[in-house]
Amino acid sequence: MGRVRLGVLGVAVAAGVFAMTGCGSSSTTSASDLSTGKQQFTELCGGCHMLAAAGTQGAVGPNLDDAFAASRQQGFSSNSMKQLVETWITMAQPPMPRNLVSGQNAADIAAYIASVAGTQSQSTVRATPPADPQARPVKFRT
Repeated sequence: MGRVRLGVLGVAVAAGVFAMTGCGSSSTTSASDLSTGKQQFTELCGGCHMLAAAGTQGAVGPNLDDAFAASRQQGFSSNSMKQLVETWITMAQPPMPRNLVSGQNAADIAAYIASVAGTQSQSTVRATPPADPQARPVKFRT
C-alpha cells in the first residue's frame, strides 16, 4: 500500500476515533470474544494487515499497530477504537471488501483489534506524508 494511502488511512482512523469519542455501548467483551476475535483476525485479516499481537505480517492493508498508536497515546478508549473498526468493516474501501464479516464475528474481531492494536513497544506514530496530487480521495457514505 502506498505511503499516501497509509497517510489517508491514518487521518481517517484518527478522525473516526475522534468522531466516535463519547459514543458508547454498555456491552462488555469477554475473554472468549477476544480469543475468537484473534483467531478470526488471524485467519481472515492477517494476510493483509500487520498486527504484532496476532503475529501477522500482511502488507496489503495498513499496519494496525501504527494506525492505532497515536489514538492510544492520546487516550482514546478501546470502545471508541472498537466502534471505528466495526464501522470500517462495513464501509471498507478497496482492496478490502466491505462486510467481510458481520454480526458477532465483526464485533469479536473489532474488540480484539481495539484491545491490542498500538500497544506494542515498536508501535510508532509516523508523520503523515504530503498529499499526492494524483491520489483519489476516499469517499465515505453518510
